[in-house]
Amino acid sequence: MAENSSGQGQQLYYVGIAAVAAVLLAALYFLIAKPQQAEPVINLMPPASIEPTATTKPEPEPVTAVETPVETVVPGSSPEDETVTPEPVLPLPTLDESDTEVKQRLLTLNWKPGLAGLFVTENMLRSFVVQVDNIAQGQLAKGYPVLQPLEQSFSLPEGGELLLSANSFKRYEPYIQLLESVPAAKMVALFNRYEPLMQQAYAELGYPDELFKRKLVAAIDLLLDTPQVSYPIALVRPSVVYEFADAELEQLPAAQKQMLRLGPANQQKIKTLLREYKKLLQQP
Repeated sequence: MAENSSGQGQQLYYVGIAAVAAVLLAALYFLIAKPQQAEPVINLMPPASIEPTATTKPEPEPVTAVETPVETVVPGSSPEDETVTPEPVLPLPTLDESDTEVKQRLLTLNWKPGLAGLFVTENMLRSFVVQVDNIAQGQLAKGYPVLQPLEQSFSLPEGGELLLSANSFKRYEPYIQLLESVPAAKMVALFNRYEPLMQQAYAELGYPDELFKRKLVAAIDLLLDTPQVSYPIALVRPSVVYEFADAELEQLPAAQKQMLRLGPANQQKIKTLLREYKKLLQQP
């Protein structure tokens, strides 16, 4: 299990990774299913008119029986120009300078009050890419936090049984609430905008010919494969850290063991969301 008494060690912000990965999967679906196009901006102002001027009216042709309506057009424009204006696309920042813009756009979303401060706003895209790559391999990466660490450290009552139970699960509730507070669809634009930068960060890890999107799906699949277990879970402490007493559970990938630490209710909330995004990906 690798939980130590001071709350350090394996407290590697997994919940934050799961939250961000979950909402980005919805964006991934839209990116694959239908390329994004800039939506036109409709100008609701009435078209400009031209004041009539005093000119000599030519004599009508004798054969003309019906006058054809004349369309008034503003000089230097076309009818389409008056009603449709393409939305300007801001240039993409460099990966090294992306934190300022990513932070601004991320924090303007309607997160549950008081929870947006959980985001770590330094090296954001690179940290996310590193964590996704490690989770897909079953591991958790130290030194690349996506969210702030847990405020409450893991502890067990003195003299009590070594059990992973409800008191530990409550520590993760703010992270679960963060995940649930913004609909996944609101992350679509963010993912589409920054996917090239995440791909660049992924290439820096040594994957120049692989798509980061595929690694993201692999990470989600591994989390969904976390086995169902009965709670409370018995622990042992052979040295400094706590481990699962069940040898089979202790042999699980680190990312799946962290899923078990969330507790049954929190784990199911995350799995439900991940299955929804997976279903979107499987739609034709």
